[in-house]
Amino acid sequence: MDLSQRKEYILSTIVEYYISTGQPVGSKLLATALPFTVSSATIRNEMADLVQMGYLEQPHTSAGRVPTDKGIKYYTEKLLDAYPPSDADAFRIVSGIDHFEGDDAVILKQACDILAELTGTLAFATLPAADGAVVTGVQVLPIGKKQAMILVSTSAGSPVSRISRLNEETDFPLLELFYNAAAANFIGKDRDEISRADLQRITASLGENALPIAPLLTSFYEALEISRSPRAVLAGESNLMHSSLSSDAPEIIGLVKDADALHEIVDEREAGLTLKIGQENLRPCLSGAALVSCGYRAGETAGGRIAVVGPTKMDYAHILPLVKYVSDVVERLLTADEDGRERTQL
Repeated sequence: MDLSQRKEYILSTIVEYYISTGQPVGSKLLATALPFTVSSATIRNEMADLVQMGYLEQPHTSAGRVPTDKGIKYYTEKLLDAYPPSDADAFRIVSGIDHFEGDDAVILKQACDILAELTGTLAFATLPAADGAVVTGVQVLPIGKKQAMILVSTSAGSPVSRISRLNEETDFPLLELFYNAAAANFIGKDRDEISRADLQRITASLGENALPIAPLLTSFYEALEISRSPRAVLAGESNLMHSSLSSDAPEIIGLVKDADALHEIVDEREAGLTLKIGQENLRPCLSGAALVSCGYRAGETAGGRIAVVGPTKMDYAHILPLVKYVSDVVERLLTADEDGRERTQL
């Protein structure tokens, strides 16, 4: 439901003052800030209505009002007067990343570095999903009496490792048997076509060796699952640590780095620019945060999202179009260039 024009002016003024100062807004200040003449009593009545409707709250009995997550959301969706990046910001973005054209990971890392610098937030980007990735290598390294590390390489990116806890002490014949089984059955095969049924079939074919090798095969499959999950590059961790989110910063950063949790923060299927405020982010550590993200394409099918996380009193008029602009630049750079050369895939 849309608010009346007067309520919208009051809400907009309170949100902008709160974002600028972090302080509650009272009726006396509003009486001088609004673009029309209205009594303090009328303003107080309107503010009371906005509190009742859930757009404002009163932090202390004698204090002014501050916007709720709902109020900020209404403001950003209906009242925000966003402005495009300045010429200086646009130049900083384009000159800072376009000379890395052709390398997905570097382009995205540079984009995050610049976004973190320009917005004072934590910036991150999910790496493009690569269809048709194949397993290119398997390594197994003993790291203890009953532990080994499995490293799985694919054509989609950097190796992924998992620690395997074994039923027996590690020895060369056991590790060699696992390596030969993995190399014969998985190297050169489409990563997304390898299933648990394949592992069960291979395990069953090993006879008396099935029990000692089973943990290694399980860890191999877990590494594959991680490589199939969205991954992210990030920048600006210190920005978050020095913000009002400092107490939650380690957990937020951990979520972004955790491939299993990343999909809870951003949805790769979403299109365009999105904003999630407070409880919309689901995770308790993000209840005081705003997350702005925008999708980008990297060819016909692959793509990801570029995002920033900061306190809810961030400068939305500046940050929302900035994230969109960076996403557009990244999309252009991750698409085949005009000369028709293939770009480097992760």
